[in-house]
Amino acid sequence: MPAKGQILVAAVLVIGLIVMSALVTAYRAHTLFLRARGAAAREAVSAITVDFERALAAMLALATRTRFDHDRFSDFTARFEELGLVPGDLESAKLVARRFLEGWEAAVRVVYAEKGVQVEWFEGVVDVTHLLGKPAYVYDLVLLDWYSTTSGSYVCAGLELNFTSVGLYGWRVLSLVGLTVSIDEYSAASNTVRIRVLVDNGTYYGNLANRGWVEVYYQQGGDGGWVKAEVKDVTYEGFGYYRITVDTELPGETPFIVVASDERGILVVSRAVTPASPSKGKAKG
Repeated sequence: MPAKGQILVAAVLVIGLIVMSALVTAYRAHTLFLRARGAAAREAVSAITVDFERALAAMLALATRTRFDHDRFSDFTARFEELGLVPGDLESAKLVARRFLEGWEAAVRVVYAEKGVQVEWFEGVVDVTHLLGKPAYVYDLVLLDWYSTTSGSYVCAGLELNFTSVGLYGWRVLSLVGLTVSIDEYSAASNTVRIRVLVDNGTYYGNLANRGWVEVYYQQGGDGGWVKAEVKDVTYEGFGYYRITVDTELPGETPFIVVASDERGILVVSRAVTPASPSKGKAKG
């Protein structure tokens, strides 16, 4: 009898080990499946979001370029006139942007149809007070707040995604795409303008000299026309700050503007006035 009892106990232990091994194997397989499913979902969501932000940047570039100088950038802006773009008109640019994003949405649905991805874009509201230094919100898709010492161009919209094949529902993200330019100071002694450039929600922008561009214009003779100064050098000083050297000294109390663009084609126009004394000092807004 003791031998039979020992055999029974051993058999129970063996069966228990087999069951535990099966459970561990099943758990590992399930975990691997969940990880693979999560990775697939993250990859698809990331790809769609990045492409959505590219589309937003393209529409903001359109709005800023047609608003600043439609004819100068007509190689790009004229393509959208068939969609209702009126040269120089921001409201028509917003209308074109909405139509463009609707077309983008439809294209994404087709591309990801086999994966069960459902996508819908929506307009959102975002506070950009921290960027402009004054109360300001993007609430009508596009905001162009120009001709101040600190100026910005922004577009805000969001995505809602359902990824039915992996059980992801109601995923939402709100994207802010933009460019902010602040005029920090003007130095008559060195003929330089110091500016700061931020992208999107406040990230330092360090590619102005090699991937973007900047121009400086000054007002001649009080209420006279605007004259373009030749930019001789652009030096990056870190943390989004640049020192721009121009070819001429600007007299005291002369209005001037800085036009900057990033590599996405988004423009910003900032305005300031040189100090009354012909020495280095903070530019006035």
